[in-house]
Amino acid sequence: MRTEEFKFSEKIIKLECREELSSFYKIRSYKQKLKLMIERKIPQKEITDVLNHLFLKNSLLSRKTKNSISKIIYSKKDRIIVAITKWGKEIIWNRDKLIRSYGWFFFVSEAMVDKKDSDKKKKRKREKKKKKIKEEKTVNV
Repeated sequence: MRTEEFKFSEKIIKLECREELSSFYKIRSYKQKLKLMIERKIPQKEITDVLNHLFLKNSLLSRKTKNSISKIIYSKKDRIIVAITKWGKEIIWNRDKLIRSYGWFFFVSEAMVDKKDSDKKKKRKREKKKKKIKEEKTVNV
């Protein structure tokens, strides 16, 4: 895994290069589009060229969508670009055009919650429940 940065509109987007992505990203439509890219011999462009064109010249995505991307994970071997964003509908709607233009499958994901934080929240919730049950028992006696 290698990390880099890409600057767009006074914003720095984190880039994470992975050798291979987990099966989580290899959804049914990915498999169909990968087959299409291979059959039609759609060339896979370099990631730097893709990002420069996508963010600076491409008009398929609005500025709002481009600005909402906080991180990009990609795998050259798998031909997947994962955009971490809260406004990814335009990417999904224009996925076919993006695939034909760049030779990459575009996967959209929301920012993943840190597992430690979610575990802490669950623990607090359980403690509140236990406390509430204890209070109810003391009142009933």
